[in-house]
Amino acid sequence: MMRARSLPSYCVMSPEDLLDWTAGIMESGPVMGPVERPDQPGFHAFDLLRRPEDLVLRYTTTTMPPKKAFFPPTETVFRFTAGNPPGLTPVREEPPRVLMGVHPCDLSALDALDRAYSFPPPDRRWLYNRSRSIILGVDCVPDEYCFCDSLGVSQARRPCDLFLTEIERGYLVETHTPAGGDLLSGARTSDPRGQDFLDAEDRRRQKNLGFRGRLEADPDRLADFLESGSFREIWEEIAARCYSCGSCNTTCPACFCFTMDDVFDWDLQSGERRRAWDACQLLDFAAVAGGHRFRGERWQRVRHRWHRKFLYLHRRFGRPFCTGCGRCSRACTADINILDETNRIIAAAAKGGGRA
Repeated sequence: MMRARSLPSYCVMSPEDLLDWTAGIMESGPVMGPVERPDQPGFHAFDLLRRPEDLVLRYTTTTMPPKKAFFPPTETVFRFTAGNPPGLTPVREEPPRVLMGVHPCDLSALDALDRAYSFPPPDRRWLYNRSRSIILGVDCVPDEYCFCDSLGVSQARRPCDLFLTEIERGYLVETHTPAGGDLLSGARTSDPRGQDFLDAEDRRRQKNLGFRGRLEADPDRLADFLESGSFREIWEEIAARCYSCGSCNTTCPACFCFTMDDVFDWDLQSGERRRAWDACQLLDFAAVAGGHRFRGERWQRVRHRWHRKFLYLHRRFGRPFCTGCGRCSRACTADINILDETNRIIAAAAKGGGRA
């Protein structure tokens, strides 16, 4: 998973050659990338490619994050049977060989998950899946919800092996790891020209103009701001609108909580253990034996979400676990915008108004 990295090397690939290259990769194993959703034209989702033509590299975002390539929303861990002794059969689905079309904000989220799932005790399923796949990044098309530039990840490259930037001649391809170089070895490419780098720089400038909202403070200061007061009034105001549906958690590329359930077959003699994404905004997330809930009030769950994103995990891993992708704000059924509310907290902290 943690591959050796060096300064990137560059080449140029035409759209036609990219299509042929993708087809060749698909012959060697499953490939996942962003495709247009058949049920919602104009919306995109990460899915296994059936044809190279289905791959979409110019898009704003996907409904669900690409972490599903390495940790599906629901997966079977093992099957069990009754008996003497009882039987237990591990189940492991192979991850896609290549994950294509990952935006910088989602690359940063995968890097965050690598850190979290490597933290003792490590999550071996995640590490196994990550070690067997190659990641190809691509630059993005921001909209009014995106604020990854405020979090310093708009140009993130780790942990991708290859990265594509759209230019006049096709794509400027950056090679970041030996694994990426090996994957690229079968492609038709050409050497970059000076104009190609100018095109890529112009593409980045145009992208930066697409960010309409900004975080009003250094993201590394958010942990201190949240510790400076209770902000009870803000949490209660947000909670009054929140439905506790968990959409913000399930669409987040950096959330990593999960639950385990044993599902029995009809004969009650066999079954399987499944793990699935969980959401801290759900009422039963912090339920324990005896019916007690540590965060039974909605405002407590709202506060926990902000503390989790910008305080607890920042203290442990040295970075926020929000990447500014905007998925939670797009998906929120109550139109709660994480950027707007975080800026409210920043303003309240600056005025000393966070204390209850």
